[in-house]
Amino acid sequence: MNLSVYVPLLLTAAFGLVAPGAARRLPPAVATWLLGVGGLLAATASAAALTLLGMTLVGQSPLLAAEGHWSHTALRHADPVSLPLAAAALAVLAVLTGRVLVAGVRRATALRDAFTLAAGLPTSGGELAVLDDPREMAYAVPGRPGRIAVSAALLRRLDAAERRALLAHERSHLVHHHHVHQSLAVLAAATNPLLCRLPDAVALSTERWADEDAAGTGRRGTVATLLTRTAAAAGVQARPSVVLAAALTHVTARVAALHAPAPRLAVWRVVVLLGLLAASAAALLNAANELERVFEFAQSAYLLGGR
Repeated sequence: MNLSVYVPLLLTAAFGLVAPGAARRLPPAVATWLLGVGGLLAATASAAALTLLGMTLVGQSPLLAAEGHWSHTALRHADPVSLPLAAAALAVLAVLTGRVLVAGVRRATALRDAFTLAAGLPTSGGELAVLDDPREMAYAVPGRPGRIAVSAALLRRLDAAERRALLAHERSHLVHHHHVHQSLAVLAAATNPLLCRLPDAVALSTERWADEDAAGTGRRGTVATLLTRTAAAAGVQARPSVVLAAALTHVTARVAALHAPAPRLAVWRVVVLLGLLAASAAALLNAANELERVFEFAQSAYLLGGR
C-alpha cells in the first residue's frame, strides 16, 4: 500500500473541522443530510483504512495463510506496513469498535425510553399532549406515533402566533426524523473521534431546520422571540437523548439566524463536503487495490512452493 491508505484519515479530520461551519451557513435541511449521512460515510472510510493497515499483519498468521493459500513468509517480506503500525491500527480499531457498540446501545436505549414516554403521554389531544405541569416545557417525542408534549403553563404564556410556531417546530422534528440524523452523527463520532464536533453540528442544523419550518407559519421574528422566551425553562426535565426540545440548544446562534434572511444554498460548500467524501473513497479504493496486489504476490509465492 502507498500513502493513499492514510488519506481517508486526514480527510475525515477535515470533514469534522468544516462541519460546524456547514451547519451554520448551509440551508439546514441540506446541512443535516450532508453532515449526518456524510459523516457516517467518512467515519466508515477511516475505519476501513485502519482495517487495511492491519490486514497484512493478520494475513501473516500461518493458519490463515494456509486457508487462504498464500505464503505468510512472502507476505511478511512484501508487507508495506511496519509491524508496530499494523498492530497499532488493529488496537485502535478494536477500541473504536467498542466505542461504537457502547454508543449504539445508548442510542437504542434512549429510543426505547422515548417510545415508552410517547406511549404514556395523554391521548385526548391526538398528536398534541398537554401536560398539567406548572413548569414551562415543550418537546417532541419519537414513537409510534410520535407525540408533541407541551405544558399548560407554557401554552398559557404564549400568544396564538407563538403557539403555532412552537407546534410547527416540534412537528418538524417528528416529520423529518431529526433524532435519526443525530443518531448517525453520534455513531460517526464514536467510529472516529476526529468527528467529535459532528454531533453538535448536526444538533444545530436539525434545530435550525425546525426553526425554518416554524418560520413558515408566520414571521421569522416570532420564532426568534419564542426561542428567547422559552430558553430559560427548556431543560428543566430529564428526558431521553432522542427527545428534542424547542429551546434547549444553540439558542443564540439560532436567534441570530432567524433575524437574518432565510439561508440560500452555497453550491461550493456542498461541493467541498462531497469532494472530501469522494476523495476518501478514491484513496480507499486505491489502497485496497495495492493490498490486493500484495496478497496476489504472496499467493504466487505459495503456488511456487513457498510457505
